[in-house]
Amino acid sequence: MITTTTGRWLIGVCLALGLLVVALPMGTGVPWASAWSVVAAVPALELVGLVGLWVLGLLSHTITLTAALPSLTHRRALTLSLTGSAVANVLPLGGAAGIALNGRMARTWGYGADQFAAFTVITNVWDVLTKLALPLTVVPAIALVTGVSMGPAFGPALLGSLGLAFVCGVIVAVLSRASAASWIGGLLERCVLGLLRIVRSPRRVRLRPALIDLQASCSGLVRTRWMRLSLGMVLYTALLFLLLWACLAVTGSALAPAVVLVGFAVERLLTLVGLTPGGAGVVEVGLTGALVALGGASASIVAGVLLYRALTYGLEIPVGGVGLAVWLWRRRGARAGPVTGGAVA
Repeated sequence: MITTTTGRWLIGVCLALGLLVVALPMGTGVPWASAWSVVAAVPALELVGLVGLWVLGLLSHTITLTAALPSLTHRRALTLSLTGSAVANVLPLGGAAGIALNGRMARTWGYGADQFAAFTVITNVWDVLTKLALPLTVVPAIALVTGVSMGPAFGPALLGSLGLAFVCGVIVAVLSRASAASWIGGLLERCVLGLLRIVRSPRRVRLRPALIDLQASCSGLVRTRWMRLSLGMVLYTALLFLLLWACLAVTGSALAPAVVLVGFAVERLLTLVGLTPGGAGVVEVGLTGALVALGGASASIVAGVLLYRALTYGLEIPVGGVGLAVWLWRRRGARAGPVTGGAVA
């Protein structure tokens, strides 16, 4: 029997396959074989350089992760990042499964549930805020300076970004001030209780104490480590942009950096859409469509986008899987150590 979760995952996978196999070639006029021939012609040395950029991006992201979880090493932060992404990219409700896996890892390293909850909230809020920063600030500035047309879809996207930015701003306020956590928690609790009374549900919720406890766990980190949290996300985002530009360059696209940055802003927003595992299909079609609309040649753009996604989405799955296997092997060795007399990992 197929569960609701599995059914939604299957729908997401089918949607991703439909977008990649049908919508992308039809919309661009570029068959997969043509795009692959362009990618296959990229010299091996340039591919190594692209992988190096991808690795640098992952390493820079650990600056944010180690800031959000005190005493976390960069090696363990990289393990959390890769294994969580690998699970999120393939499993039903992958984001939740990735968080659950990372929580188990953190517990084995001695972190409490409250510490990991604060880590999860802070890193996700900073991630979303960074993804919203480009369409809200950089992209309008580029449009004014260069005259690049944003297209008719930019207005609704900007309004959606403003809405998400407002929500994130409220979350940051909750994390920063106990009074804000108390007031917003009480407001949310009253709203939820009102809805429960309308549907005649006997359930009761206590959101205000939960938000106050969460704020107590997060406030110190937000106040003292906001610079490191932000620095890591800025470096990570900049390196991802460089990776996208480099992928488009090696596949023959002659797009200006300003145009690539606009497309990159679209890609960052599309990664927030949870319709398919890891945004597969949605990101490729949306990013390609944006770049083609801004004046790019279809074949080189499709090849460049697929190469970029092969690194930022596809490569994370096997690498993260290896990281998970190593962690499980070390855990097994740690449990067997006291019994067999071997070294504890």
